Order: sequence, then C-alpha cells, then structure tokens
Amino acid sequence: MGKLFFYSDQVVESTGNRRLDNILLEGMNTKNIKISYIPSTEDREKTYFNTKAQYYRNYGIKDIMFFDLYSEFKSSKIDELLKCDIIHLSAGNPIEFRNAIKHRNMEKVLCDYFNQGGIIVGVSGGAVQLGKSTKLFQMFIGDSDEELEALQLVNFEFLPHYNRWNEDYKKDVHNYAKTTGTTVYACNDGDGIIVEDNKIQMIGDIVVINGQK
Repeated sequence: MGKLFFYSDQVVESTGNRRLDNILLEGMNTKNIKISYIPSTEDREKTYFNTKAQYYRNYGIKDIMFFDLYSEFKSSKIDELLKCDIIHLSAGNPIEFRNAIKHRNMEKVLCDYFNQGGIIVGVSGGAVQLGKSTKLFQMFIGDSDEELEALQLVNFEFLPHYNRWNEDYKKDVHNYAKTTGTTVYACNDGDGIIVEDNKIQMIGDIVVINGQK
C-alpha cells in the first residue's frame, strides 16, 4: 500500500501546512517529481489548478498534470496518471467530487494506485474522498437520503476545518459518531493526518470523535 495525506487546508501562508509538505516531500528530488492534480469541480479557466501549481512550484516541482473529471476528461490519460509520483485530490464540495469520481468510474483506478504504493494527497473535500463516506456533509446541507460511499481507503471519516464549524454542527457530528459507531478524525486548518501501513500519524491538534467520547 501507499501513503495518504489528509490536509484540512493547504495554503502558502500556513506554517502547519509546511510541516505536512516537508513530510510529503522528504527524501524526494523535487525536480523529478510529477504530480497529477484532479479538480473537485469544473475548472475550464484552470484558476484553481494554476493556484495549486504555483503552490508546488514553491518547492521546485514543475511537472504538474491536470487530470479532469468533467468536460476535459480523457480516459486515455489514465496511464499517465498512474505513473505520477503523487495524485492530488483538490479541495471543494465533497459530494460533487464524489459524484464526479463515480461518474468517470475512477474508484478502482485510484484504489489500485494507492494499493500499488502510490501517494495520494487530499485537501479538504479531496481528503474526504479517502475516507468512508460523504455523510457528514450530507448532514450539514440536510441531504441524508442517499449515503455516498467514498473510496474507503481508511476506516474512518475525515472532517476538515473543525475550527470553523459551529457548535450545533459539532454536536451533530458527535451524535452521528456515537449512534453509528463511526470514528471521525476532525482536523483544524493547518493540521493534518498521514496514513501509511495502517498507522495513523497526527500532525497538529486532531480531535478523534467516536462512540466513547
């Protein structure tokens, strides 16, 4: 298996993000790294892509591939995607992102990439895709009719931006964890989680929510 990086956010100004970045890139020659960026939403003007490309260029990484799940999707690019050193799942609406992954039949591609030793970086809604489901966000918008399973590369759910949610929603998350037996890793901006060989490394102040708490 490979390595998973769960970022709550990922911005240049954050010293917390740099801690995660340093671990991500440790031992790698950044000049030779190739990253594939998968957007969570339509990005025809490449606005979000260009912002993230500049983020990685700060570390000397220049080879960054745009792999679209929307109007520019090309299945012929999957082989190139699988050869990348890192796959980056962008921030954004986790439900929309999950639907796009499902629509393009990319679940097996991403799971195989990870199972064969690949590194996947997920930021915010992108990190949610690595967990069990998008249920926490369906709860937030009041859409709980259909539960969308995520990639399920780990046996927990990831909640980014824990420092931004209001207290009522946090109570709902605690109740959800208690009634369903689900473990939730809630992460403040600037912090994150690394999973490798089924071992979880928490970077920063991570709140673990389950039926016992």
